[in-house]
Amino acid sequence: MVILGLGSNTGDRLAHLRRARELLALIPQLKLLQVSPLYISDALLPDQAPDTWDQPYLNLAIKCETSLQPLELLQQVKNVEYTIGRKPLKRHWGPRVIDIDILAWDNLQLADDVLQIPHVQLPERPFALWPLADLVPNWVFPVAGNHQGKTAAEISARWGSRFSGEAPLQTRQILHRIDTPRLVGILNLTPDSFSDGGALTHTQTALRQAYHLAATGAEVLDLGAEATNPEALPLDPEDEWDRLEPVLSAIKNELHYMLLPPRLSIDTRHPEVAEKALQIGVDWINDISGLEDPRMQELVAASKRDCVIMHNLGIPADKNRVLSFQDNPVEEILRWGEQRLAQLENRGISREKIIFDVGLGFGKCAEHSFDLVKNMSHFQALNIRLLVGHSRKSFLNLFTNKPPADRDLETTILAIHLAEQGVDYLRVHDTEACSRGFKLAKALPRKT
Repeated sequence: MVILGLGSNTGDRLAHLRRARELLALIPQLKLLQVSPLYISDALLPDQAPDTWDQPYLNLAIKCETSLQPLELLQQVKNVEYTIGRKPLKRHWGPRVIDIDILAWDNLQLADDVLQIPHVQLPERPFALWPLADLVPNWVFPVAGNHQGKTAAEISARWGSRFSGEAPLQTRQILHRIDTPRLVGILNLTPDSFSDGGALTHTQTALRQAYHLAATGAEVLDLGAEATNPEALPLDPEDEWDRLEPVLSAIKNELHYMLLPPRLSIDTRHPEVAEKALQIGVDWINDISGLEDPRMQELVAASKRDCVIMHNLGIPADKNRVLSFQDNPVEEILRWGEQRLAQLENRGISREKIIFDVGLGFGKCAEHSFDLVKNMSHFQALNIRLLVGHSRKSFLNLFTNKPPADRDLETTILAIHLAEQGVDYLRVHDTEACSRGFKLAKALPRKT
């Protein structure tokens, strides 16, 4: 049993940690078994460090098995750091794009000029010991001293709650993860949304919700100003932009104050709105019409930004226009997806920039939508990133008569299933519920 500790405190920290996990998984003779929750802490700084070094760290641990020897694994780890972009530090404890340490190796003790396992200061560093204790709470610290013979859980208990921030360096556990789908937090700015219409029509209310979503696991905020449910009225681009712009600008100006600044996505089918949003600096265009409009295709191709395309049989959704009950929805949508992707590639939009959404509830009966949820792994055949928007959707009427706003339990359970299906993004209303569900699911034993 080997525990690796990973940390990053510069650039896109979550992306660096994800990339490190991906590269570690490629090392021959190293098997990744489990990833800990994520922790944030103040940087451990030397005396008279520059102010620019004072950047919070994200840390986690990964439990592994390996047949490599310690120095062999160390060399592989250093290769991963180099690939991600780490350069030799000019001074000790400087900012690091990625830092990977061997925290523990069963009961091994190793101390020389090259490698220390475990580090003698491990019991004093909650940003390293807490993630380790999440994975192997009964691991015994073997180094002589005050903590020799004590378990990781016993040593870390003196810091109190993992969530209070009262431990050294204000270390605390947060809700984001690197081993589950990225969460896309929904911000409906419409008065007629199917589940929360009217709740976020004021700029300050929407801004508070944006902060909440970002703090509870959202890595993307998806802003929509036009409802597209069957009862909603279409909105012209001018009115849509008037509703969207104040909130979008307010959130854009506040991003640098957020714990982990999310990317911004605009949910629109109107190229006029998308163009203005791109000028403000959004990262995604989420077009539920599937980039049907040639003007939108040109805009996305020129922008080089990511775009979400969704299968549908017409916008707004129409209850009377759905796939036939005899159709296999997986086969139908796979066929549509391949055709649309080929069309978009011919228009200069690369697959690397496209995210595919099967469009639950759009042109599908409830049974079709649930069939798609059960078989989402089939869409890996498209070889692009997958997004699922299942949150509070009408197909959940198969399982509950609760109103849409009271369906977050069902949404979270399906989110855990979809995570096992290899989905890349989940678009949800309640990011906190999904984040908490992921955390517990990942702590439980996996089926063999």
